[in-house]
Amino acid sequence: MNKNRVTIKDVAKEAGVSIATVSYVLNNTPGQSISDSTRKKVLQFANLLGYECNVMARYLATGKTNTVAVVIKNTEPFASQYYLKLLAEMSRMLRRNDFDLKLFDYADALNRNADCDAYITLALSEKEFRAFADTKYVPVVAVDSIFDDPLFFRINDDFDSLNKSAASEFGTPATLLTFGLPEEVIGDARRAFKDVKVISALSDLNDLDDGVPYVTVSGPIYDSVSASDRRIKLENASFALKASAVVQAVRLAINSTHGEVGNHDMRV
Repeated sequence: MNKNRVTIKDVAKEAGVSIATVSYVLNNTPGQSISDSTRKKVLQFANLLGYECNVMARYLATGKTNTVAVVIKNTEPFASQYYLKLLAEMSRMLRRNDFDLKLFDYADALNRNADCDAYITLALSEKEFRAFADTKYVPVVAVDSIFDDPLFFRINDDFDSLNKSAASEFGTPATLLTFGLPEEVIGDARRAFKDVKVISALSDLNDLDDGVPYVTVSGPIYDSVSASDRRIKLENASFALKASAVVQAVRLAINSTHGEVGNHDMRV
């Protein structure tokens, strides 16, 4: 890892812009005609290089905050129950690594910078994630978001492995039951599974076919249907591995330990 302090000059060189342009972007200087694409490029290279911007200097000057901010947007019942459990597990693991965890609403976090060493976003679409991450000066780790970008760690369920595990247990292809997720994630699931059913409310469970095997990573969904005659598999390992992978990604991102591009796309 490069121990030298990254300067505005370094960011300007990598982004292919002037030092003045970098200064204007990082300090959000009013009255400057800078294109949106240039602004995003500067912010991305500042993030990649680990540049410590002025707006965070008040606490970076004395070291890390040992705080991670989690950004939440999806408040559907089944999604909320799943992510609350995931947050509890992540908090426990982060505490083992001497990190505290703070929660922020997406709309609030979008408009201001938190005093933290990294952000974790939960179930944002690519558009929502980029709108958020492009304005932040610390690493952002995406959970349950599908996009292609070597600057950011992404942690998602391994739907191919989940499908194979369910098919092996039932002897026939299973249908995935999931709470509401970004369309990119649902699309990724549909490439692995023959059928995917999104469960947003208890009433959505009334349409399940008793003759079809199901698999889910959601404990609340499993608990809502397991008493019936329907065959359903709960993949607990996926949940535990996801929390562990998130903490690993946070540590790597904060320490600027960037491996190969493929390592940033973590499937569990």
